[in-house]
Amino acid sequence: MDRTISDRPLTRWAGSLILLLTPALSALGGAAAPTGGDKIWQKGKDTPIPGVITGESVEGIKLGATMSIPIISVANIDYFDAPDAYRRGHDRMEQGLYSDAIKLFEAALRNPTKAREFWLEPACRYYIALCYVEDGSDLPAAEAKFKELLEKHPDTRFLPDALLGLGRVQFNARRFDAAIAQFKKLGDLAAARNGWEEWLSASYLWQARCYLESDRYDEAQRAVKRVLDAVGDPKHDLAIQARTILAMVLLKEDKPDKAVDLLRELIKAIAPRVAEEVDRGGSDVRMQRTEAQCHNALGQAYVKLYGKTKKEEDLRSALLAYLWTVVLYSRSQFAGEHAEALYNAAQCFEKLKQKNRATELLNELTQKYPDSPFTRLLTPGKAAIPRKETEK
Repeated sequence: MDRTISDRPLTRWAGSLILLLTPALSALGGAAAPTGGDKIWQKGKDTPIPGVITGESVEGIKLGATMSIPIISVANIDYFDAPDAYRRGHDRMEQGLYSDAIKLFEAALRNPTKAREFWLEPACRYYIALCYVEDGSDLPAAEAKFKELLEKHPDTRFLPDALLGLGRVQFNARRFDAAIAQFKKLGDLAAARNGWEEWLSASYLWQARCYLESDRYDEAQRAVKRVLDAVGDPKHDLAIQARTILAMVLLKEDKPDKAVDLLRELIKAIAPRVAEEVDRGGSDVRMQRTEAQCHNALGQAYVKLYGKTKKEEDLRSALLAYLWTVVLYSRSQFAGEHAEALYNAAQCFEKLKQKNRATELLNELTQKYPDSPFTRLLTPGKAAIPRKETEK
């Protein structure tokens, strides 16, 4: 069976790949502060809900005196009274500039007004902790910040995010049994609440990743099945990410050809939903992020296949998979996926004896994502284990 990806829709983008020879598109800047009330974007919705947020908790976001929106349905919130440092912190975080983002969130956290502190303090503490996790160079600080958040704001709307974050700290430190225990805490919280199937699925998903990385493949596959059962929809972004783990199991079992077939199947299956999400616009980019992750995984599978076949066409297919993410997902929302693709595409160019193009990509990586774990791989003695999966 021909497993090159020359027959995929990527060929339509061949002209766009010339962009590789120039710096990537600039990261999108942050939106200007709104002049009216708060705005809440819900998952899968085109327009935000306007209003004045009067309270937040793990139960939901309270608008006015009576209306409450469950947190499980919230994709993004734009606070009309957000300090400038908070907004700029978000911009830096989305661009992968975690050190700058931490400083800005810390600045926003100082002396908040009474009208702001109910949402600003937990939000800043959560995003500071998240930046430490994404950066990956100071995991003890990340763990301390998540614990501080939960101690000071035990009923925060970020409770499930913080439990997930604590598990990710253990995962990134390769303490997989501790990570599994933490993810199970998230699963217990989700199982006790109506409508929290996504968080339950996220718990199973990260447990599957732990089992995969600790070479417990049977348990990884059982955890993937639990994800699929919990989420229901086989084309949901978490279901696709779970099935990507099955492809990684195939790679671990030295079956890269089967992994390639599975990943190509997943990419084809979600293409219509990716197109719908792009057409809809807005802040919900989960399907696009999942597609970028699938293409990066496909590149990994082709590299492994090339290791077996030594066929240049397999290496070129790996390069094309990574270039899909390099070209189409250079926006700031996809900083993690884009950094990974830049690094790995450069490695492919090196193997293809195209050093100039490899250098261009690595220059873009170091300039655009100085805090990325993949950038640190270029500095001997400072490399951290890159995180190949993003948070839910």
